[in-house]
Formats: sequence, structure tokens, C-alpha cells
Amino acid sequence: MNSRIYLFLVTCLILTLSACQPADPNISTRPNQSDVLAAQEAEQSGDYDSAAQQYLKLASKNNNEQQALFYFYAAQNFWQLNDSAQASSTLDKINYEKLSDTKQVDAAILEAEIALSNDQPEDALRALESFDVTTLPDIQKKRILEFRIQAYQLTENWLEKANSHILLAPLLAEADREQNQQILWQALMHLSPQILDLFNPGIPPSIDSGWFALAYAVKAYPANSESLAVAMEDWYRSYPNHPADPALFPSVGNTDTGEISAINLPTNITDIAILLPESGPYKMAAKAIREGIVAAHLTAQSNIQLHFFAVETDREYRTSNVLQQYQRALDKNVSLVIGPLDKIAVQLLAESTSLPVPVLALNRLADQASKANFFQFGLAPEDDAIAVANYASAQGFERAIVLAPQNKWGERISSAFIDQWQINNGSVINKATYDVTQNDFSDVLKPLLGLVTSTQRSRALTRTLGRNLEFEPRRRQDIDFLFLVAKPEKARQLVPQLKFYRSASLPIIATSHAYTGYHDAQQDIDLNRLIIGDVPWIFDDITASDPTYIALSTSKPENFNRLKRLYALGADAYHLVPELNALSNDSTLRFSGATGEISIDQFGYITRETRWGKFDEGVLHVLPK
Repeated sequence: MNSRIYLFLVTCLILTLSACQPADPNISTRPNQSDVLAAQEAEQSGDYDSAAQQYLKLASKNNNEQQALFYFYAAQNFWQLNDSAQASSTLDKINYEKLSDTKQVDAAILEAEIALSNDQPEDALRALESFDVTTLPDIQKKRILEFRIQAYQLTENWLEKANSHILLAPLLAEADREQNQQILWQALMHLSPQILDLFNPGIPPSIDSGWFALAYAVKAYPANSESLAVAMEDWYRSYPNHPADPALFPSVGNTDTGEISAINLPTNITDIAILLPESGPYKMAAKAIREGIVAAHLTAQSNIQLHFFAVETDREYRTSNVLQQYQRALDKNVSLVIGPLDKIAVQLLAESTSLPVPVLALNRLADQASKANFFQFGLAPEDDAIAVANYASAQGFERAIVLAPQNKWGERISSAFIDQWQINNGSVINKATYDVTQNDFSDVLKPLLGLVTSTQRSRALTRTLGRNLEFEPRRRQDIDFLFLVAKPEKARQLVPQLKFYRSASLPIIATSHAYTGYHDAQQDIDLNRLIIGDVPWIFDDITASDPTYIALSTSKPENFNRLKRLYALGADAYHLVPELNALSNDSTLRFSGATGEISIDQFGYITRETRWGKFDEGVLHVLPK
């Protein structure tokens, strides 16, 4: 065969076989540039929905780094639409290993931001945990630190929050550094002297070490003492150029008890500012509180002028106009500010440099941070749980079992109860959780009450004796009471089932959440024997002589029965104004209000002693004090 013909045939065969080989999946495809430009133009014009869909199509047509990049761009556009679910599910499709290092960081930052918007700080921290911020560009470093700070605040990890504020400081504009220092200082004040000493991240004269050393001196030595003075002199010598100015921090020189300074409002108060939202998730609650304040104001026939300011809070970005509205209130020469209501706005006020006019916030922060002119008043679920623990102790009970729903709300309340119960030297014999989507709770209640163990003992005895025995399961007898965490619908199901499983003589005590707050004997017959603690305005025989309650119940505002506790909160916020001087100077004093017996502790927390009632024939009757 001619050699040329042979070579030609071999070449054809090779080309044919090559064409039959499958494409290498690791070789990136080249995206259609007109499609890319169309997606980019949609994004730049603000048509984020169209951009997201086009990027998804591009991702489906490409692979490797191009596919990962297009999924990331789609997720960004979904996030611009405030569609966190779509943004999150799109991020899940990304193969992060195919992204560049820079884009991996950007995708993780977006993932963390979405997690924080959904109140999932642990997920946000997991998304950011693998990155060493010291090696990143400043813009990425700043965003990561800001999101970590938010997450550490929510998880109350004060040590890492403080360290993050220290790293953030050099990245901030000069105008923002003072506020960052104040927030950093508050985080350090949550730490014990031992923790501050053990986890000091540097040595003199480094800035990070200086912050921890200053906080240690303040926390370790009594205020205004010679020891603190010596420690401060040593600190100034060791950290001569440190950015901290100890004089700016109220905790310096006032840390022996952590107490706030008692306020001294003028006797002739002419103007009060009310800071409440007019839209968003707190709109209905704010409306009830506002009407409670106005009703109390009218029945008092007072000459005080009320000024209302709308507080707008963006929960997604955790921002609020509360500081601007507080300044507007100052411009009106008010003597006191009532509000804000949502925790983000309350937190921003708590972290502000100073409050020249006292604030009576209508929510409670989780930490025990004290601040001059700052009082926290609210109907926190944890307060109800603590009240149950104290009430049970007063009854001489020592052993409890706990039943709560399988969700974060149930965990919060049951944990608050258990913490206080153990402080009271009580013991928790057993704890169980239930699924709120179910209606039959036998699988939960029988082991909780010890009926399973009782049955097992009977079977063992039957096998031992070799004959059948008459047997009726008995609940365990070493329980003094059951603490129930439930909302009305589930409480009406659980209480009868508990009785069915032989809890007849066992006291069942619940928080106020188990009761709607208004009379409905036909529905509440299932709550018979249940004991709850609640605000006085819930009990008819107490409200009969309250002029503010009578005015509200007569005018019948919208949702009054359903939101009665919030109306009571508003009424008490107003009625507390003339009492603040005395109560803030003496924590033993009490004021009888619509929400309970009120006092102010050394941290500026307004505490309440509720009234206790028991259901009989579907009606809640107040128990004697």
C-alpha cells in the first residue's frame, strides 16, 4: 500500500476516534457574551428579578468556574429583591472550590448576611469561620468583622465580639471610631476579671492588650479605691499612646456594684417623647401601647405634652433611625423618652455614647449592661418563667418536671425557668419537649410522668412471680409540680391529656402565654386547675377600680382583649414617670401598676411581680397574695 495512502487512513481513524470521546467536564465552556451582557444590563438597571433568572440560565448552560460565578451573581440579585429563600437556595448550588479566593469570600459574606436576616447567628459564624481576616482586603475584612460582631452579639459571645471590635477600629472612619469604642467597652464589661486576664490577646504596649488590661483594672478593683488609682497609673505608663480615653467610659470609677446612677427628673414635667414604630412587624403592638399611654394620660388629666416620633427599623440590615428621633425629642426639650419598642432600636440607644435625657425603653435586652439614664421595661417571656420559679419556691416546692415545645421560643422560656429554679435550689427531675404540629402527646407524657417505668416494673414483677397481676400505672411520686410552656391552643390540649395520664393531684403551673387573656369559659374549661401568673389587668376583680382600664374597656379599642397586656404596658409606662425618681433611688420600693408590682433594680431593669390565678369552670380566678 502506498505509504501516503496509509498515513492518510491512520490520520482519519485518529480524528474519528477523537470525535467520539466525551467532552472533558473539567474544561470550562465559554458563555454566550450577549447573554452575559443582557444579565448585566438588567442588574445595572435595577431589574434584579430578570437579572437573577438570566444568571440562572447562564449557570445551567455552563460549568466549572463560570457556572459557580453565575450562581453567585443570581444569588446576589435575589438578595437585592429581599428574597432570602431563593438567594440561599441558589448559594447552595455553588461549588465553592470553583470560585476564585475573592469570590469565595464574597459568597460567604452573602451567606452570613442572609443567615443574620433570618436570626440565625450560628449559621452566619459558620459561613465566615474559615477566613483569616488579617489576610483579606480591607473592604472584605470590614464586612466580615461587622457581620461577626452582629452574630456574637446575638449569641452573647462577648469575648469574640470585643476582639472583633478591636480589629474593626482601624477600618472605620474617624467619626465612627468613638461609637465602636463604646460598644467594645460594653462587651468587655460583660467579662470577668479572670477571663480578661486569661484571654488578653497581646502584650504592652499593643492596642488589643491595652483594651483588655484597662477592662481588667476596672473590673478587678473597687471603684474610687486606691487600688484602682494605682492600677490606672500603671496602665497609663504601659500604654502611653493607646486610643482609649478611660474618662469616656462610665464604667471607670463606678464598677464596684455595676449600678446605674439614680435619676432626678424635674417635679414639673411638661413634655414627654414617645418613640414607637408606625409600620412593620411591631405596628399592632405599638398601636396598643400608644393607646394605653394616651388613655393613662387622659384619665390623669395631666397638662404634660406628649410628642410622638415614628421609629423605623430595618431588621435585615439591623439599622434604625432611633438615634435621630431621640435627637429630635431633645430638640423639643422633653424631660423623658418612652420607647423604643423593638430590640434593635433599644440596643442602638443602649450603645450610644450618652443619654442626656432619661429613656424608658419598652423592651429588654438579654445582657445585664447598665447605662446612666437608661431603663428597660417590657413583658419578656423569660420574666414569666422566672416568676414561675419564684412562685413555686414560695409554695415550698422542690422538685419539678418541665414540658415545653420543640422550638426556640420553648427553649428560651424553659431555660430561663430552669436557671432560676436551680438558683432557688430546686431540682429538675425530668424534662420533655413536644411537637406543636401534633395533637396526641401520649408518647411524650407517659415517660415524662414515669408511667413507662411503672409499666416496666409491673411486667418485671409478673415475669418474676409467673402469674398475671392486677395493675394500674402510677405516675412517679417524687414530683412537686409540672412547669408547662404552651400557647392557648396547645395548653387546652395538654392539660386534659396530663389529667388522663394520672396527673390529677399534680399542680400544673404555666406562664401567661397559656391564656388568651380574655374570658371564654367554654373554650377554657380544658384549663381547669391550671395555675398561671399574669398582669393584674387580666383579672376582672382587680380591674374594676382602675380608671384607665375602665376608660379603655368602655371605648373598646381594636384588639383590646387580645392585646390587653400591651395596653397595660403602655399605661404603666406613663404612670411610672412620676415614680421614677423614688424607684431608681431605692430598689426596695414598689409601685402597684397594671402589669404588676413594679420596682427598679440596680441595672435599670424594671421588674414586675405578677398576680397568680387558677382556672375553675373555665374561668381564671385570682389567688390570694
